[in-house]
Amino acid sequence: MTLPSGSDGLQRYVLALLAVVLTIAVMFFARDLFLIGMISGILAFLLLPMARGLERWMPRWAGALVATLMVVFVVLGVFFFLGWQLSRFGKDLPLLQERFAAKGIELQRWVEAHSDFSRREQVQWFNEHLADISNWGGRTAMKVFSSTGSTLAILVPIPIFMFLLLLMKDRFRTFFIRLGSTRDGAVLDVMVSICVLSRKYLRGVLTVVLIFGTLASTGFLLLGLKYAVLLGFALATLNVIPYIGALIGALLPVFLALITKDSALYAIGALAVCLIVQFLDNNFITPKIVGSSVSINPLASLVALLGFGALWGVAGMVLAIPITGMLKVVCDSIPSLHSWGYLLGEDIEVPKEKRLHLPVIGRRRPMSKR
Repeated sequence: MTLPSGSDGLQRYVLALLAVVLTIAVMFFARDLFLIGMISGILAFLLLPMARGLERWMPRWAGALVATLMVVFVVLGVFFFLGWQLSRFGKDLPLLQERFAAKGIELQRWVEAHSDFSRREQVQWFNEHLADISNWGGRTAMKVFSSTGSTLAILVPIPIFMFLLLLMKDRFRTFFIRLGSTRDGAVLDVMVSICVLSRKYLRGVLTVVLIFGTLASTGFLLLGLKYAVLLGFALATLNVIPYIGALIGALLPVFLALITKDSALYAIGALAVCLIVQFLDNNFITPKIVGSSVSINPLASLVALLGFGALWGVAGMVLAIPITGMLKVVCDSIPSLHSWGYLLGEDIEVPKEKRLHLPVIGRRRPMSKR
């Protein structure tokens, strides 16, 4: 494949750049519709075998409805459990505030004993920066609540979309068959690959969250931390977000241990639990369960995380990896896009005796083995 030259090449470059810019603009301004479609589609892929199995015993619409209701009941159960845990946390909030104030006084004494800053100077410095801290906290809280409200608004129509997608699954299959095959391959084969990838990834992620949350909760219970189950599964849920989620999730149990316990050893123990469970997850749990369902290299993962996070917020960060995995499937299925699929994918370790030497630039000859 040779690159186009002259005005033709410039025209194609401008058209491609314009298409990318317009696509990003549409994804940003229509983010609610995209999020509803992506989440509904991934969940529908997960429920597809269940819906097909239920159709053997009941009408098609009933099978799609039962599969959708099962997901709704599971999600409602999770929200009920989290609400129960948060209500306990709310009851203890005044006590936590008192303990936080007491820890603050201890910190002031420690700083006064180990530096030239007296407690009065520390209070004065804190008051001078209190306004900035309050403004930053208010802006952050407003962003969190606004994103939470928009996320809840997005969650409402998702069961309806899931039901309709499962109900019309055969129509979609016929549609992709009628699109036919092109010189780059069959459209239906690409969609089947995306369906299998999404199902395997989501099933693996849910299993990892369950195992991760159980291990972390057990460790926090052994330390005697309050809200151990809430902290464990909050850490497991945040761990779904690559790189950033694990760091943010580890701060919660450490901070709570510093407030509620008299010794800093509990905070060190909470950090050790986070590190040990994270080590087990990275080296044993996720590779064994999720495996190579989404074989995306770290650079592509980080770029996708930042890009989709800027477009769609926290939901975009969660969906960044599966969407990039779907994009890689498309690139691997279309010969003209194989180079982009290779760029997104992970490196495969090649044995030394099978490594190839690249030919010298300018000589057109096939690569030869050593």
